[in-house]
Parts: sequence; structure tokens; C-alpha cells
Amino acid sequence: MNIKSKLMISYLLLIIFSVSVLGVLVGNKSRNAVFKEITEKSERVSELINTTVSVRNNLLLEKVYSELYYVEKLMANSGDIIIDNNKQIQVGDFIVPSMYIGERKLSLTSTMVDDIKQSTGAIASIFLLKDDKLIRVSTNVTTKDGKKAIGTFINSNSHVYKKIVNAESYYDSNLVEGDWFITGYKPLLDKNKKVIGAIALGYKALNKYLEKTLSDIKIGQTGYVYIMNSKGDVLVHPNITGQNIGDFDFSKKMFKNNHGVIEYKFNGVCKLAAYKYFEPWDWYIVTTANYDDLKSSSKSILNMTLLTVLIILVLASILALFLANTLVKPINKLKRCMEIASSGDLTVHCDIKSKDEIGILASSFNHMIKENKRLMEEKEQYDKLKTEFIANMSHELRTPLNIIFSAVQLSALNINSNPKAFANKKMNQHLTIIKQNCYRLLRLVNNIIDITKIDSGFMELNLQKANIVEVIENITLSTAEYVESKSRNLIFDTDIEEKIMNFDLEKMERIMLNLISNATKFTKPGDTIEVSIYDKEEFILISVKDNGVGISQDNLKQIFERFKQIGPLLSRTHEGSGIGLSLVKSLVQMHDGKISVKSKYGEGTEFIIELPVKPILQEDTPESPNELPQQTNVEKIQIEFSDIYN
Repeated sequence: MNIKSKLMISYLLLIIFSVSVLGVLVGNKSRNAVFKEITEKSERVSELINTTVSVRNNLLLEKVYSELYYVEKLMANSGDIIIDNNKQIQVGDFIVPSMYIGERKLSLTSTMVDDIKQSTGAIASIFLLKDDKLIRVSTNVTTKDGKKAIGTFINSNSHVYKKIVNAESYYDSNLVEGDWFITGYKPLLDKNKKVIGAIALGYKALNKYLEKTLSDIKIGQTGYVYIMNSKGDVLVHPNITGQNIGDFDFSKKMFKNNHGVIEYKFNGVCKLAAYKYFEPWDWYIVTTANYDDLKSSSKSILNMTLLTVLIILVLASILALFLANTLVKPINKLKRCMEIASSGDLTVHCDIKSKDEIGILASSFNHMIKENKRLMEEKEQYDKLKTEFIANMSHELRTPLNIIFSAVQLSALNINSNPKAFANKKMNQHLTIIKQNCYRLLRLVNNIIDITKIDSGFMELNLQKANIVEVIENITLSTAEYVESKSRNLIFDTDIEEKIMNFDLEKMERIMLNLISNATKFTKPGDTIEVSIYDKEEFILISVKDNGVGISQDNLKQIFERFKQIGPLLSRTHEGSGIGLSLVKSLVQMHDGKISVKSKYGEGTEFIIELPVKPILQEDTPESPNELPQQTNVEKIQIEFSDIYN
């Protein structure tokens, strides 16, 4: 079975499995989502109705307050309220005195309360205080049987009664003859400021507009809103308004918890309801939906899911075939490129441009081929460099040997021709030449040995506690005689006289002698070499600067590369192996320091060493001697400066 067939079968199996699982999950998820949505919607509707009713309650209370104030002023303008005990009248079950306002009779007549209703729209009642009761003597409130509620009363246990007898107003929702009203009560006073009764205004909590609004709310297809009180009386319902459902278990659960979500069965229909209790009106606001509606929605979603699954399977088969071809084609292309590369041809390039794993693999393959090609080129360059280095070494070794051999031949010739005249002056000159070139050979061998030690990890620092300023100054001054003998000016400067730190004195000597030697080599008679030290607290800067020939920008990039020399072998104006500055950089890095170079061709060069100030070691750390060994002033200088001839 080839890879294309394997991919096709894998795709189809994966798609069938995924879609099947997805269908089951979507079916369950859709059912849960529908239930959750209906539940949340029911809760939101209940909360919204509760908020609406609360706002209506507050607005009506404000309206009652303002209109009761208006009625109070109206009555005050109509005259004093008088109780005529000489004219007793029958009001319901009570015999009470007549009540007047000015000349206008209030008892057993609805003229005043009807005028109030016409002007404010509010239901009104006038009460007479008698026998610890507030008796309605005039009202347009009706009882359940449709009669006016004259003769009904508020007893002394009521909050309203307690407020009125204390000459205080009362504003709140109140149950009046079986209906909830938003009411306001104000005491009526005689001319002696004695409470003799009360005037009351009210608006029915559930009016026909609110009832219609609640009846019009639908939850799903058959869901609705209904209102009942704490006794189970249904106040608003599409079908059973006026009935009592307080004995049902679901009603008892609502009475117990006041708000929440409940599942119950009513008249054989399973329902899901959210409810919330509005205490000021003693209302339970219930939003309910039938389970059948919820199940039908879930079934519709499931059927749609199954149809979608079938369509996906057909499309997925076509897509699987396309993807298999798409994957196999670049794989085969990459395979051909690998076969070419394995034959040794590193010029091959795989031009797959996709951003998927195959594209990344192709990019990695191209990178690998490019890297192998680079390594091959580097190996060739390294072999070329080794060849050049061997040529340099041959030249460097041959030159001093030729000079030594020539000096020996001349010495022998002069001795044979004129022994006495040659004995002193000529012999000293030739010995000097021989000695200088021996130093050149020794310097070359020392550098090669040190580079080898550094590469193999055998060179270690011998840290000593010393004043680095004094050490560098001594090294610089020890070279002054030689530098000045070459007609160069040598200047030492420092911004600090003492800086005690740990460093390797011998390695520092090698670094400074090499840099001063380079500066001398690349300057002309009359040029200046400056050695400067700058204290930067946590590190110290050492600068070796000259105003000599300088270095071009192209050569500046490879100045620290091993075996690299500026200028071709046969046309150089100075001698050198190309190891010195590479060795200096390695020695500086062993001190955890950095070395950099600034140069401009024809104007001069500056080497800058940045050394961190090493913390002082324990007491057993050996201190450096006050003076460097005598070899620094003589032999080491001659070794480091041995390739300078002018």
C-alpha cells in the first residue's frame, strides 16, 4: 500500500470518527444549550419584570406623594374640617357623627373623592377616627361584590393607624379590600390641630395595562408569565387567573425559597420555570416554558446535525483525495532532491514554498545543504589559510636564519681579510643582528606555544594583587628607551595613581609589550605613541594610541583573526606572523576583559582594553613585587620588538 492510499484511509477514518463524536456532542450540547438559554431567558425576564414592577412601585409612590400634597392644599382651601356630634349617622355597622369641610358634607357622599379621582386619577377615601378605628365615611373603593367600601375600617394594629394617630403621613404599598394599592395617607386635623380622621389616595398595583403587558410575554412557543401571591391566588395567567394553586408542591417550594429555578409538572405537562418574589406587592413573578418545546428544538438541531454530517463526509472524501495528492507531490519532490544531494551534488535546491511541516522540512534540507556547502568552503579556506600560514612561517623562519647565516659569513670573511680591524666594531654589529633574529625566532616559537596552550586549555592565570597603574607605567617606561631610539615619542598618562586589583602580571606584560611593539612598527619617525589609563570604578580602560599609518576598514574587521596579516606576503613593509594580536585578545579574554580597535587609514590607530576590577582574594594571595623582573627591561623587550628594523 503506497503512502497516498494510507493517507486517504487515515483521513476518512479520522473524519468519520470526528464527525460521529461531533454529532453526539452537538446533540447533547444543543439540548443543554437550549435548556440553558430558556432558563437564562426565564431568569432574565423574571428579573426584568421584577425591576419594572419595582420602578412602577417607586414612581407611583412619588405620584401619590405629590398628589396627596395637592389634595391637602385643596381641602385646606375648602375650609375647616368639622365633626358635628349632634348629627349622628349610620355608616356600615357604626354610628358616627357627621363630617364636614366648610359647608360641604363629607360623610356618606362621594362628591369630594370623585372630584379627586377625576383630577388625579387616584382612588380616594376619607376616614373618621372613632373607637380606635379609622372608618371609611366616603370612598370610591369597591369591595369584591362591587359595592363601595363605606363603613370598612382600619384597626388600631395597622401601621397606617399608628402613623395617623401620631399625626404622621404614611406611604407604602397596602392591601385594600383584597387588592394591592400604592397608597398614601395623611391625617385630618380640626382647628385645634387634633387628629379627627385621614385622607387617603391610591393606585392599583395591577392595572389593565400592566396585566396585558405581562400576558403578552412569551417564552419560546408556549412559555408565558404568570403572577400569584403568597396565598397561591393566581393574579395574572393566560388560563387560570383567579384560581388558587397554593396547595401544589411547586408553589410551596416557591414560597419557601422566594427566588430560583424549578422543574415541575402541572396538568400533566412538564415545565421549567424561573421565579422571583416581589415583597412590596406580595407577588411571585413566574416565567415558565414547556419541556416539549425544549425537546423539539433539540431534535431539530440534532436532525440538522445529522444532515450536516452526511454532507461533510462527502466533501471530506473529496478533500482527502486532494490533500493526499497535495502532500505526496512535495514529498516525492523532496525525495528526488535528497537523492541528488546524496550523490555529492551540493548545488541542489528544493523549491517547495509551502509553510506547513513539509515546507519547513524542505527549508531545513536547503539550510542543511547550504550549511554543508559553507563548511566545505570553510574547509577549503582553512586549508588555504594553513597553506598561507606555512608559507608565512617558512618566510618568518627563513628570514632570520638567512640573516644569521649572512652575518656569520661576513664575520668569517672579515676576520680572514682583516682580523684586527674587524675584531671590535664589525663583530659587534653582526652579533647584534644574529641576536635580534634569534629573538625573532624565539618570539615566534613562544607565540605558537602560547596559542597552542590556550587552544588546548592548559594556559591558566596566575592572579596576583597589585597596583595595575604602577605595573603598566613600569612596562611602558621600560620600553621608552627603545621606542625613542627609533625616533618615536612615547607618552604615559593616567587619571588615577593607584588601582589595586587581581591580575596576571606576566600576561599583562605580554599584552602591553605586544601593543607597544605594534604601535612602534606601524608608525614613522617623529610619530607619537600614547599609553593611557582611565578608571571607571567597576572596570579599568587601557588605551594604546598612535598617529601612525592606520588601518583600512576592510582590514580592521580581521585584525584579531589568527594568522591574518595586513598586506600580501611579498609586498609587506614590516615583518610578523599574524599571531600577536590574536594572542593578545585571548589573554585579555582570560581576564574576562574585552579589546577593541579604532582606526582611520592615514591618521592612526587606538587599541582599547576593558578589564573588570577583580575582587581582592584572600590574605594568602601573593602580592606582586614593586618592580618587574629585570628581564622586562631588557630581554623581553628585545624579544617582542625583534621584528622592528627601522
